[in-house]
Amino acid sequence: MKAEDKFLRWFYLALLSVIWGSSFILMKRGLISFSPDQVAAIRMFVAFLSLFPFVIQHAKKIKKHQFIIIFTAGILGNGLPSFLFTHAQTHIASALAGMLNSLTPVFVVLVGWLLFGSMFKASHILGVVIGLAGAIALILINSKGKIVNSDNWFGLLIVIATISYAFNINIVRKYLQEVNAVHLTGFALFSAGIPCGIFLFTTDFTTRLSTQPGAWVNFGYVSLLGLFGTALSTIIFNKLLKISNALYASSVTYLIPIVAMAWGALDGESLNIFHLLAMGVILLGVYLINLSTIREMKLNRE
Repeated sequence: MKAEDKFLRWFYLALLSVIWGSSFILMKRGLISFSPDQVAAIRMFVAFLSLFPFVIQHAKKIKKHQFIIIFTAGILGNGLPSFLFTHAQTHIASALAGMLNSLTPVFVVLVGWLLFGSMFKASHILGVVIGLAGAIALILINSKGKIVNSDNWFGLLIVIATISYAFNINIVRKYLQEVNAVHLTGFALFSAGIPCGIFLFTTDFTTRLSTQPGAWVNFGYVSLLGLFGTALSTIIFNKLLKISNALYASSVTYLIPIVAMAWGALDGESLNIFHLLAMGVILLGVYLINLSTIREMKLNRE
């Protein structure tokens, strides 16, 4: 591997962790003024608009059969998760959402093995089991450390979102390696951005903007989410996929919860030692899943 690629792998990983780790607090801000569906639609529409001018002239560079795959990746990697996260965050803390997002590598392995012919090692199996156990604990534990909190069941929406991410990661890695990252992201957002834009203006979105105090500020937060948390970050992530592998790229979820928890603490969210222990269990599972990749990287440095 080139020295430049090694540096970029770590740089992209760190940058993504900050951007995506901040996404949950930005969604929380948007939900003050807008409905969950509106926040998700604003995010997708802004992301689409931000990249549209840069990709439309490159449509001929994409092969016809690739458009269907790209649009599918757009729905699975951007559209569907955006709506699932906003609905979940009407009932759970943004920091908890960031923790559950750590499940992505677990499902990358499962989906890759079941549907994409990826190899499944003993450490992967153990990591999947441990990671899922941690997720179950995280969903069941309430803010006082007691088992079963009805609101926390909305965390299952984030679990579904991470499964959707896993499909997207495997699809991009297997079928879209040759597509330019900017073009891939831009055209993927067509499938989610255009319908979301149409939907948004059929709601009371403009009325809320003009009548609710602070709506424009919160619209700005969601716009930042769309611009950086979706458009720019997806480009960076697709670049990372091209110079690494699906498991390494998905390991950004090690750092996302740390950033999300920091924002949550600053915003006064209540978490306890049981949540941290459950997240630690998930990250242990992620570590075991990535163990072979970590060993490979050490050997390459020696």
